[in-house]
Amino acid sequence: MTSRHGRLLAGLALATAGVLALAATARAQEDCATCHEDKAKAFSKTGHGRYFAADTAYQSANCLSCHAGAQEHAASGGEKKPPSLKRGIEANSSCLSCHANNPKHAHWQGSAHQLAAVACATCHNPHEPAKGTPQQAKTLPGPTETTKKCLECHGAMRAALHQRSAHPMRDGQMDCASCHDPHGTPGEKLIRQGSTNELCYSCHQNMRGPFLWEHSPVREDCLSCHKAHGSNYPQMLQARVTQLCTSCHQQGRHQTTAGLPASVWVGNRACLNCHQNIHGSNHPSGPLFQR
Repeated sequence: MTSRHGRLLAGLALATAGVLALAATARAQEDCATCHEDKAKAFSKTGHGRYFAADTAYQSANCLSCHAGAQEHAASGGEKKPPSLKRGIEANSSCLSCHANNPKHAHWQGSAHQLAAVACATCHNPHEPAKGTPQQAKTLPGPTETTKKCLECHGAMRAALHQRSAHPMRDGQMDCASCHDPHGTPGEKLIRQGSTNELCYSCHQNMRGPFLWEHSPVREDCLSCHKAHGSNYPQMLQARVTQLCTSCHQQGRHQTTAGLPASVWVGNRACLNCHQNIHGSNHPSGPLFQR
């Protein structure tokens, strides 16, 4: 047999295998669509459906690619559920078979959500178009779909978002994923940076310093003075300026007790009337953050 004939036979074999694979895919889709017609029709508009159609490596993907055990499910008349439809770790195994190697999910194992047995399907629905896609893009001001999904479990944060001073999350300019990575991070609270300060500096770069005169609480932790999710005090502070400052500065060169309502210590911006550069100063005469 000549090399030319060998190449022709190899090409024919590959073509035949491709046709058989596509036929098997079509057959599997038809079998599932017998009962799940709405899911089968909508799948081509989802992120998975579009990706499978565009990438030749996944064009043979079908329902069985994710729903292992679907054949037994069909044979039992729907009584026996595939592992992908169960809760917790068993359901996640289908998703992780592809997504475990994604760098974005490198910290999933051992993350707060993984340890709490949160299923991928709790937040993601692979059978529906993502809310942010052009087909269903958000058109009115309001929280993003990501924020809405997080608040389904973290309801205690809902009130904070509507307090007097808060990040612009209720208008959709930010969402929970702006600061937190739900798939896990090396840091605490699933924050996207190594520390709270580094996370805050990613937006508030003017507060990073270094300063000639440092304010030690600022360098230690932004949350010493500020609340992360919202506050009823200006600038998302933990308390009123007078109360916040006197929690550390109880004695000094001048009166630090609130005193009378008309006192200079409580009027206007209180302590910040004089100590304006409270995050730090680069002025040679600014050890008290007055300039």
